[in-house]
Amino acid sequence: MNITASAELTEIDGKRLIFKVEAFDEVEKIGEGTHQRYIIELDKFKRRAHGKSIR
Repeated sequence: MNITASAELTEIDGKRLIFKVEAFDEVEKIGEGTHQRYIIELDKFKRRAHGKSIR
């Protein structure tokens, strides 16, 4: 059985991205929901993560 998923970007709120997601099997929709992602500054994130790892 195959599963297909789709995601649609529905909102941009500053650095926050909100997606509508759906999943289907070969017969019907099997799930739906929302997903959030944030745009980050990679260098700042790495510095903070490194600082926490040496504690």
